[in-house]
Amino acid sequence: MLRVSLPYVFELAEQLDGLSRLPDEDASLNDVYIPLIVGAGAIQGLTSSIYAPYLRSSYQLSQKLLAAINVETAKTLAETINRWALWGIRDLHGKYKTVLVAELGSFNTYFVTQHGGYDMHSLLMAGESIFPADLGAKVPEAVIDAREAARALAYEVPTASGFHAFRVTESVLRRYYSHITGGKAQPKVRNIGVYLHALKQSKKGDEKILAALKQMTDLHRNPLIHPEVVLTTEESIATLGIARSVITAMLAVLPVEPPTTTTATAVSAAPS
Repeated sequence: MLRVSLPYVFELAEQLDGLSRLPDEDASLNDVYIPLIVGAGAIQGLTSSIYAPYLRSSYQLSQKLLAAINVETAKTLAETINRWALWGIRDLHGKYKTVLVAELGSFNTYFVTQHGGYDMHSLLMAGESIFPADLGAKVPEAVIDAREAARALAYEVPTASGFHAFRVTESVLRRYYSHITGGKAQPKVRNIGVYLHALKQSKKGDEKILAALKQMTDLHRNPLIHPEVVLTTEESIATLGIARSVITAMLAVLPVEPPTTTTATAVSAAPS
């Protein structure tokens, strides 16, 4: 995923636009040097940027325009550039602009809209921030799923968001189970229902937490495992809400996990 910088696109248009205002009569290089050098820099920057591999139709014209500019800027500032050379640069710029705009218009670019009260930057770039702040310190293996849950919500893939919200909950539940049972062996089948049964059998765990987990399973997880069930955005937000609530309660009794090589990787891995 690449984030599009709208200010960069706006500045690029301004930098290139100076080429369209070159005079239609002979002029010294000193008089037109700034628009020429700024335009050349804009082309070089664009064709060496992260967007370059996707600019195919306009690339050849960009190189012709750049070459025409370079011929003139190689002269001394006192030398004259004749009107035909300036016209040639204006003409190439017009053709390049037409093709570039058409090419940019064909890109699959979307505006990610607001969902509920969540900050969109947090959903896209720091998804773990929509969960309790101590999640990474206490259950670092849950951070990746926390980020995926948030990004799926941002991109309007609510069923995937709900799926990852449950994975975060289950990761925290495994830590919670180990902590309150004194390190007892984990159940062979690792889902919320099995853990609830094991906790009740051993008479461990806070009743409020167990009740919240059961409600989360009954209302959200059990329906979600059926392939014909598709969550709406509102249902996904509700799932994240109840997941955050029960995760907060479990994290409150968990110690901070000592850092390891795996921990550092899980917490610091940037969203792709």
